[in-house]
Amino acid sequence: MLGINNKKKAQWLLLGALLFLLIVERMFGPGRAKATPSYAPVLEWSHTLGIGEARCVVQTKDGGYVLTGWTNSGQEGSEVFLVRCNEKGNILWSKTFKGNGHSCGYSVKEVREGGFIIVGDTKSKDGYDHDVYVVRTDEKGEPLWERNFGGQYCDYAWSVQQTRDGGFIFAGGTESFGAGLYDIYLIKLDAAGNKLWERTYGGKGSDCGYAVQELDDGGYLIAGNSESFSAGYPDVYLIKTDVNGQIIWQKTYGGQGSDYGWSLTLTSDGGYVIAGEKEIVSDQGNILAAYLFKVDPEGKVLWEKTYGNKTSSFYAISPVKGGGYVLTGKKETAQGGYAVYVVRTNKSGDPVWETTIEGLGYNCGYSILQSRDRGYVLVGRKERKREGGSEILLTKFGLAP
Repeated sequence: MLGINNKKKAQWLLLGALLFLLIVERMFGPGRAKATPSYAPVLEWSHTLGIGEARCVVQTKDGGYVLTGWTNSGQEGSEVFLVRCNEKGNILWSKTFKGNGHSCGYSVKEVREGGFIIVGDTKSKDGYDHDVYVVRTDEKGEPLWERNFGGQYCDYAWSVQQTRDGGFIFAGGTESFGAGLYDIYLIKLDAAGNKLWERTYGGKGSDCGYAVQELDDGGYLIAGNSESFSAGYPDVYLIKTDVNGQIIWQKTYGGQGSDYGWSLTLTSDGGYVIAGEKEIVSDQGNILAAYLFKVDPEGKVLWEKTYGNKTSSFYAISPVKGGGYVLTGKKETAQGGYAVYVVRTNKSGDPVWETTIEGLGYNCGYSILQSRDRGYVLVGRKERKREGGSEILLTKFGLAP
């Protein structure tokens, strides 16, 4: 009789365990990424480059790197920085641009004709709010021209690309123009920095743009978030335009909570992959999860995945050789802070490996790429242990085993 009772007890325990797993699965939602293998790439080198944050990194034609963000300039607040490094992350030169004060660079690209283009924001000339700030430099970081765009209120640029005609396209947000509280702001410049046109997109709520890519047909794809076309919470907002910025289609993606699209990349089959964060709502409590999804050329969702067993976000995505993606952002730690979060996936979004860079306080990756030697370079912020604030972080991982 004792053996039979133990057997029944074991069966009930097994049933309880299965029910618990089912509850956990429902809590985190369908499409949650599968468990990752234990291996990850080795850290090759890591540098901190002074007070501030790095927001974007690109690899240059000679194999080095250039990065931008903000650095502390004392009484006048932050300045945009442009740092040029060799392939080991050692600084070759560093430049700062004050703008009108309290300035930040969010995106940088190497220009085909030589030099660099930076976009971000700076204090308005009247001192009330912020304007879009654009700096074009030569190959040594010396400014060739600077431009400000915006109106009476807060305006910024988050992402820039050089277009096929030699000009530039950048996307961000505007409080000064458009239909609502904030609208997505898209501006086209020629090679000399002259504005050819500008467009706003959105409704009566708050709508912001965070990433833009030029498409093969000459049009543009913009990713961001929208409160105008959702049920009260932000949804991921995707807009496809023609070459003149006129809307071809626009779509929102999201659930019951807040969902954001921070970065995007194009795929070889004509689709688009968007990275961000998704709030998963359940009776057991909400969780903000790193989020990745793919859509076809018409914006139809093909697959979606969430990652991380704690609060996490993706702020940047980059394609990798052989297919798949590498992403960075932040992930909550057991101590209540955030670690830099890095995930490598296959082309279907399934994790190949993941790793974190731990630290006290708030640490985050804002931009990542696969280097030509198949390593991974990221930039972001590292919390300063004693003084508070943050340091500019530049880190390289080697090829994963």
